[in-house]
Amino acid sequence: MLCLHGLGASLYTWRHFIAPFSKNNQLILVDFQGSGKSPKPYDGDYSIMAKADDIYNLIVEQDLRNLTLVGNSLGGGVALLVATRLMEEEPGRLSKLVLIDSAGDKRYVPWHIKVVRSFVGWPIIYATPSRLAATMTLRTCYYDAKKASKEQVLAYATPLASRGGRHALLQTARGCIPANVDELMAKLPKLTVPTLLLWGRQDKVIPLVVGELLHKLIPNSQLEIIEECGHIPQEEKPEEIVALVSRFLEIEQ
Repeated sequence: MLCLHGLGASLYTWRHFIAPFSKNNQLILVDFQGSGKSPKPYDGDYSIMAKADDIYNLIVEQDLRNLTLVGNSLGGGVALLVATRLMEEEPGRLSKLVLIDSAGDKRYVPWHIKVVRSFVGWPIIYATPSRLAATMTLRTCYYDAKKASKEQVLAYATPLASRGGRHALLQTARGCIPANVDELMAKLPKLTVPTLLLWGRQDKVIPLVVGELLHKLIPNSQLEIIEECGHIPQEEKPEEIVALVSRFLEIEQ
């Protein structure tokens, strides 16, 4: 079970998955390059395609099989890229796919991504204190902003404040939409593995309409809507998400 986090997040976002899912699975949590405790080189490639290549290579090099791939937000977009490539080049490795408020439609780019990708992105990223940026991010991502704790703010702020953190975030945001996105989206109907789509009904970052679109495009998919929940259900409604994913994992193919 390999979990992929969203923009500005890290493997910390999956902390509620560790106890329930490490019992019966090999649970693998990674920080993308430029995120969490991973390197943040100024000459690095932070595009979504580079991230997908890294994850694909990890799967093949570690010979991962019977794999459940889980992705939230940007990580969901990466998961989709990896899943379609595995179906084409390494069939049989991927068992199930879980997409949580996933990226997946260029028409619904979050407003803050549009801002960061614009000419004002650089001064905003570099001028905003890391804790303020983390607080604003979590408030946007949560339905109930009061649930965001000081511990979460610190976990999100620390990588941003580290050397290269702001550069990595800026470059990741600018490289989050592949040039051939239409071609890649056209492959989704060929994605036949069982797929669980989980979506916060009140997601202000990537709206539910994207989940409904992915549900239509991916043949063997089911969509579960989480009430009173925003963009990161695995943090805002962890017990509900763990229960839904656990039930999905028990379903025989």
